[in-house]
Amino acid sequence: MLRHGAAMSVVIVGFGSSAIERRSDRGIAGFALDAALAALADAGITREDVDGYVGAPYATNAGSPHAEAGDEISLKTVSSLMGLKLGWGADLYRRYPTDMVAAGAHALVAGTCRFVLGLRALYVAPGLDYATGSVDRVFGADQFSKPYGYATAGARFATRAWAYMARHGATRDDLFAIVDLSRRNAGLNPDAIWRDKPLSREAFHAARMIAEPHGLYDCDLPVCGAQAFILCRSEDLPQGATAARVAGFSGFAKPEALWTMSGRKPADLATAQLYDGFSSMVWEWLDGLGITEPGGAPAFLRDGHAAFGGRLPLNTFGGALGEGRLHGMGHLREAYLQAAGRAGLRQQKQGPALVQVGPFDDSSFVLLEPHSPV
Repeated sequence: MLRHGAAMSVVIVGFGSSAIERRSDRGIAGFALDAALAALADAGITREDVDGYVGAPYATNAGSPHAEAGDEISLKTVSSLMGLKLGWGADLYRRYPTDMVAAGAHALVAGTCRFVLGLRALYVAPGLDYATGSVDRVFGADQFSKPYGYATAGARFATRAWAYMARHGATRDDLFAIVDLSRRNAGLNPDAIWRDKPLSREAFHAARMIAEPHGLYDCDLPVCGAQAFILCRSEDLPQGATAARVAGFSGFAKPEALWTMSGRKPADLATAQLYDGFSSMVWEWLDGLGITEPGGAPAFLRDGHAAFGGRLPLNTFGGALGEGRLHGMGHLREAYLQAAGRAGLRQQKQGPALVQVGPFDDSSFVLLEPHSPV
């Protein structure tokens, strides 16, 4: 962990996105290159400037074949396709965009590179879909869970949702409040899969169950797409680029380190982008980060405090439930846009923007703030 203030010299200076599609005849490399080149253009640099790279290529679908340039794409492939001359590079196994920011920040502070390209791409391979796949062969700890369905269809998150609802009196209507917020916010996101597709309460409750209490619309939608960002030190800020400062980061074992590192507290947040691979996940980190009291998250959402202009606007781009499943890249991108004052019609009060990505037992966190040039 960097000391307090050390990360404050690191900034995100550009973000790029490919098209986001439910299915595509294009390969994952096309989406990855579109996002990377868009990020370079947004930052105002060229591929010749990039000397650092961080990715998280691991495909997380239960039925993934884990095929290079199939449903995963690595540093080696991206750097070869782009002709990058890297002084530092890393692919993080089973990690998130928030971890990618932390790894890139460490490399920049250490002086091993000047401009870091961060990339995450996902692809729904033909014939496969989320939460499907054979359990004919399993290894290690998977042999005690996967044959029983615990690792597919979000079953392990459903059991936590049931427990939360039983402890705190929450209902499926409270889950609808999360999905409804996502759909409404997605209406202002031109990249969102569910843009201009509002969901009624009746349709939500009528949808088939996936892993009770999660119905179809409580689950994010696997997509083909990629997003990328550029990190550098503030002294290397490209001319014309708009920066957001990396004020802090931490992992799930010590989420409180985020506040220690940044010198901030939950009450300082202007926006928060909380991972919503399944709707109930939002409850856990509203409570877990101290934004709400234990059990207070459903009422916080139900009473409108998470909406635009509310006490703490959440998932202002629509979240994974509205934009599509990019495994947290959309959350990081939106935090950057909000902190940098670039979110357009979605812009909320400019200030500290929290990103949380991952499940209850494996999350990581980044705090971005507006960058004030010295």
